[in-house]
Amino acid sequence: MTKSSFPSKFRKFETILTNAVNRSVDLDYQHPKLYKKLIRYYADQGIEFYDDPTEDYELLLDCLVEDLNLVPQVEYA
Repeated sequence: MTKSSFPSKFRKFETILTNAVNRSVDLDYQHPKLYKKLIRYYADQGIEFYDDPTEDYELLLDCLVEDLNLVPQVEYA
């Protein structure tokens, strides 16, 4: 059995994921089921998380940027 690719598995969540990368959505609080699915997906892909919620979230966002082919919007103060 082959594993689903990221686009086919998460296509219907693209807007939410893009908003998460742009920091307008907090996946872990606003979409906890999706967040857990993403953590599980990336862990299955060999990504090693830190067991630190903040670091894990940042790592997840980095993975999303890569898989969605996005450039994160950075706010400058």
